[in-house]
Amino acid sequence: MRVAQSVPLMCFVGLLSAASPSEAQPRGGASPRGAGQAGAAGQAAIKAPNAPSEAMSDKARKLYMEGVAASEKGRWADAYASFVAAWALQKHYTIAGGMGTCELMLQRYVDAAKHLAIYVREIEKDATATAEERAAALKTYAQARAKVGAVKLYVDVENAEVAVGQEVVGTAPLLDPVFLEPGAHTITVRRQGYEPASVAVELKAGQETERSVELKSARVSEGPQQETRPGTPWQGSVVGDRDPGPNKTLLIAGGAVAGVGVIAGTVFAILSAGKASDAEGLRDNVRADNVLKGRCPSTESPAVCAELSDTVDLQYTFINVAIGSFIVGAAGVGTAIYALVDRPSAPDRRVQVAPLVGSGVTGLSLSGRF
Repeated sequence: MRVAQSVPLMCFVGLLSAASPSEAQPRGGASPRGAGQAGAAGQAAIKAPNAPSEAMSDKARKLYMEGVAASEKGRWADAYASFVAAWALQKHYTIAGGMGTCELMLQRYVDAAKHLAIYVREIEKDATATAEERAAALKTYAQARAKVGAVKLYVDVENAEVAVGQEVVGTAPLLDPVFLEPGAHTITVRRQGYEPASVAVELKAGQETERSVELKSARVSEGPQQETRPGTPWQGSVVGDRDPGPNKTLLIAGGAVAGVGVIAGTVFAILSAGKASDAEGLRDNVRADNVLKGRCPSTESPAVCAELSDTVDLQYTFINVAIGSFIVGAAGVGTAIYALVDRPSAPDRRVQVAPLVGSGVTGLSLSGRF
């Protein structure tokens, strides 16, 4: 089921109505331009959609609708902060479409291509989507793809980790290409029990290439062995084995980091929204001033313009801190999940002792699991 499918489509119309990404988030006393105004071609703006379906939680729905309202006014940074907060609570492809469109307007092209790829892929599966919506999604996705390079990576081992530099970008098999800034990059593929493999690529903006990676099983090298004749072995077991359980240190640390990140991100997102509201009120004052007539000659004077500039600066600071906090919280969740999942089973500790008799060799053989 789609969740308020018209939001990314609204963002697409807003994209057409802005002259360039640099104009998408005005500062000072300039009037905002966005989906709330008619586009350059005279295209009417799409109205805010109805509330999302029951598939979205109350908190995610509230943040989602805040992003809708901000994007209708062309406030892309505000809309992006709300969509990121909603995405942290619920991974729905419609939210990914809103994030990707806002990232395109904010010139974060790699992230835009990543999220718009999710949106385009999932909207094709949605039987309720219209041809117009799919065409709009493809058009905006193409704009992001034109700014970045893409690598379709094929790995012969499933669940292998794919990383670019120190950043993990996915797990094989990848549903979408690996999107990269133009230039040279090294992609590394790893999985436990296999030797890591790397491929080097150099891409131009808009270029797409394919690479295949084969992982080789890691084996301990074995030296020459002497022929021996084992006697009758004695077998025994070591008692006292217990399930080691999850890694409590990782579990506690991950849970603490996740909690702090989500709480801090939510607080700063709310603070950012408050500053956005204050800035909008100051803009109204500037527009109503008979002397200023809607434009500030400087960010330092008169006082209302200086206050507006300071308020917008605080708004951006809170946005960046909120995004960083949500990223930290996501890392904490991943750490806690890893601590719960990666539980080594209790070993079967058994010992074998056998005499060895051979050419030039006498003694005892001790083997088993300890």
